[in-house]
Amino acid sequence: MGAGYNCMKYLFIVINIIFLLFAIAGISVSIWMFVDPTIPLHFTQESKDYLISTVIILLASIILLILSILGIYSVGKEVRKALVVSFCLLLIIVVAEIAAGVWGYINREGLEAHIRASVKSTVRDDYVNDQNIRDLFDAIQSKMHCCGAERPTDWTRGKEFNMAVSANAKLFSIPASCCRENMSSQRCLEAITDLKVGSEPDKTVIYDNGCYTLILDKLKESVCIILIVGGAILSVQLLGLILGLILACSMNRPHRYKA
Repeated sequence: MGAGYNCMKYLFIVINIIFLLFAIAGISVSIWMFVDPTIPLHFTQESKDYLISTVIILLASIILLILSILGIYSVGKEVRKALVVSFCLLLIIVVAEIAAGVWGYINREGLEAHIRASVKSTVRDDYVNDQNIRDLFDAIQSKMHCCGAERPTDWTRGKEFNMAVSANAKLFSIPASCCRENMSSQRCLEAITDLKVGSEPDKTVIYDNGCYTLILDKLKESVCIILIVGGAILSVQLLGLILGLILACSMNRPHRYKA
């Protein structure tokens, strides 16, 4: 057996171990996306689309887990069929990743406008009408130390929207999640209730930064990390495809690739 063939086998095993680690990380991230309501990615798409995206990440990670195990098994036991299956699964993932990257690049310009509209819609309508959205935005305001879409007075928009059914249309309230950390319940309550439309909330009690800019900045940081990590993963996957193809063609043959 040629030394070159053995070298490729060991390298292929190392690559599949890396895939295995990526798969475990992907499964962990998808579960985190399911359970953590404060991830800013919620605002990049509709709720149903976000759920679908999370499920896709989970399924892709599971497929990557399976193909990595098959890849290690196939070269360890010289099972060509398992190697072919592993190669095909990896090819599917690579094609899907490239397609997703192209789609994201094409639609990048509309992302910022969508996020702005989504955050404003959350403050104006969804916060009142949807308990899940309310929990999500309360968690974001508390953790990111912000209030409203662009400013705390954004919460008057929801009140003005409901003027027709309000007993006192000139007053509005701010969610308690806008109160600063370690603020007493009494001071917080006084600062967020029965505020006059047009007045400024007490900024010593209420966070004065809007959430939209912070969410967008967080997403931009995440996108940079995703691009760097995604590029590294894709490079390793392409190398894995090349090695897998070479090994599949040479496996179980009397003449191995020589060093």
